[in-house]
Amino acid sequence: MAKKIHISGNEDDFSKALADRLYRTGAILVESLEDAEYVIHFGGESIGDMAIVTPDMEISHPGLIVVIHDLLSPEGNSIRWGDGELHAWAKRIREETPNLDAFRNNLPRHWVHVRDVCDALSTLILSDRAKSITGLLNISGRRSWSPESIIEEMRMLWGRYKDSLNHSHTIESLSTVPSPISLETKIQAERPDLSFLHESLMDCGSEGWHPLVPMRVSLMEIFAHAKD
Repeated sequence: MAKKIHISGNEDDFSKALADRLYRTGAILVESLEDAEYVIHFGGESIGDMAIVTPDMEISHPGLIVVIHDLLSPEGNSIRWGDGELHAWAKRIREETPNLDAFRNNLPRHWVHVRDVCDALSTLILSDRAKSITGLLNISGRRSWSPESIIEEMRMLWGRYKDSLNHSHTIESLSTVPSPISLETKIQAERPDLSFLHESLMDCGSEGWHPLVPMRVSLMEIFAHAKD
């Protein structure tokens, strides 16, 4: 029998994406909190079974507190979750005004695509043991990305896009595929503890936390959704 889910709190691309993912998986989204078998709240209030918050929010909750780190949303309407700088960089790349020096001391970030996050949350929410999963659960990407690597990758992707529009590809432009991995800096950023997430997903019958959306695809989607 399909589980009845109620979603409350701050609405943005992230909450809409999760609602869509749950609906497509067979959940019934209900308007009334009283009709729901599981309640999800976006924000720092202690409401429902699952509270989804940013790292700077302090909350006491008897259920599951999901802390989202470095969420990447291609549409750019969920920047309170942390990806505002990515969209700002993409805008500067498009306008050909990037200033890489301004970001050299920024810490790397553990970016994770909103689709991967919604897939993981759906697995937890729709499992038979959803109510028993309580405590503090972090979600982020598994590897870090420096500002330098992201900006260089954006430059390459935007250059290729312009070459396609102008029919100006060359053998060199098509064969040069720099990898962000080669541009990592010595600056390190501590990754959030993902063990509870990984173990909980495995307990729900999945293979654990293995984000699938590549960074290159994520950045291409940011350009695709960019507003003029």
